[in-house]
Amino acid sequence: MKKKIIIFIAAFISISSPVYANVAKISLNDAIELALKNNLTLQAKRKDLEIAKQEVKIANSLKNPQFQSNFLMGKVTRGNSSQFGLMVPFEIAKRGVRKKAALANLKAIENSIKESEHNLKIDVMRAYFQVIYLKSVLIIMKDREELFEDMKFAANAKPASSPNYQIEVLQSDIKYKKQLIELNKSKAHLLAAQFYFNKVLNLENSQIMYDTEEDSLFDDITILEFPIPTYDQIEKIAMVCSYSLRISDNYIEKSEYDVKVAEHKRIPDLTVGGGFAYQTARQTGGEALPGAFVAGSFDVPILYSYRPEINKAKLTLEKTKMDKTAFENKLKIALKVNYNDLKYAKENMQYYKQILKESDTILQMASKRYKNGETNLMALMLNENSHQQILSEYIESISVYYDAYLDLMYNMGHDLMLNEEIFL
Repeated sequence: MKKKIIIFIAAFISISSPVYANVAKISLNDAIELALKNNLTLQAKRKDLEIAKQEVKIANSLKNPQFQSNFLMGKVTRGNSSQFGLMVPFEIAKRGVRKKAALANLKAIENSIKESEHNLKIDVMRAYFQVIYLKSVLIIMKDREELFEDMKFAANAKPASSPNYQIEVLQSDIKYKKQLIELNKSKAHLLAAQFYFNKVLNLENSQIMYDTEEDSLFDDITILEFPIPTYDQIEKIAMVCSYSLRISDNYIEKSEYDVKVAEHKRIPDLTVGGGFAYQTARQTGGEALPGAFVAGSFDVPILYSYRPEINKAKLTLEKTKMDKTAFENKLKIALKVNYNDLKYAKENMQYYKQILKESDTILQMASKRYKNGETNLMALMLNENSHQQILSEYIESISVYYDAYLDLMYNMGHDLMLNEEIFL
C-alpha cells in the first residue's frame, strides 16, 4: 500500500510539472539556415524529388519479355509441333517522349521545393520579427504600467479635501488596473509568438526554445536595412525569379510532351519472338523432329485511335498556357500593390522617426519645467503617456514596413537583401 502511494505521488508530480525547454538566442540568419536544414515539413517535401527521379526511371523502362509455350495434345499433334519460346515487346517512338515529360515534371518538382524553401524563409522572417515587435510592445506596456502607477500614487497623494479627489482616485485606479490587463495580454501575446516561431522552425525532438537575438525595435537592427529598387526593376526580377512562373513553364513543357506521348500511342508497338519447336517420336509415329519457330505481331489502332487522349492533352496544354498568362497578369498587379505599400510604409516610418524625435524633445522640456517647478506632476505624466503612445505607433509603422517587404519578397521570389546577380 505504501509503495502504491509513493508511485501515485511520483506520477502526480511528473504530470503537474511543466515541460522544460532550454532557451537559446538565435540570429535571423542562423534561424533561416536551421529551418532550411532541419524543418520536418521541408524534409518531407524534398522526398517528392526522390519520387520524381524514380518516375523518370519508370517512364524510361523497357517492357519485360514473356515466356510462352504451346503444347499440343491428341490427334492434332500429328503434323503439328509444340512450341516453347520467348516473346519480346518493343515500344516504337514512345519511351523518349515519355521520359522527357517525366524530366519536365522533375524540373517542376525541383522548383516547387525551391519555392517551399523560399516561403519557409519568409515564414521564419515574419515569425522572428513578430517576436521582436511584441518584445517592444511589452517594454512600452511595462513603462505605461509604471506611469499609471505613478499617476495613481499622485492622485492618492492629493489632499482629500481637494476638488474631484474621489473621482480622480477612482479614475487613476481604473486606468492602472486596465493597464495591468494590457500588460498581461502583451506577455501572453509574446509567449504565443515565441511558440509560433519555434513551430515555424518545426525541428524534430527539439528541447530548445529558440528566441530572437534582438531585444526590441528601439535598437538599430540589420533586418530593416535593404534598398528599394524601382518598380521596373522589381517586375524584371519577378519575371525571372518567381517560382510560380518557373513552375508554370515546367508544366507547359510537360504538357507539350504529354501531347506527343498521346500522339505516339498511334504508332504500332512491335512484338518479336522465337523459340524451340518439336514433335515427339510418339506424335510422328517414327523419329522425333526438333525445330524452331519465329513469331511477330504489332498493334493496329483501328477500333480506338487515341483521339480523346490527344484532345485531352492538347486542351491541358492550352489551359496550362492560359493559367500562366492569368497568373502573370495577377502577379504584376500584386507587385504594384506591394511596391506602393512598401514605398509609403517606408515614408511613414521616416515620419514617425521625426515625430518620435520631436516627442522626445517635448518630454525633455516638460521634465525640465517640472524640475524647475513650472508645471505639476500630472502634466508631466500626460506628456510621458503621449510619448509612449507615439512609441507604440512608431514600432507599428516598422511592423507595417517589414510586412510590406515580406509580401513583396514573397511575390518576387527573391530577397532584396541578397547581393546577387539576377540577369545572367
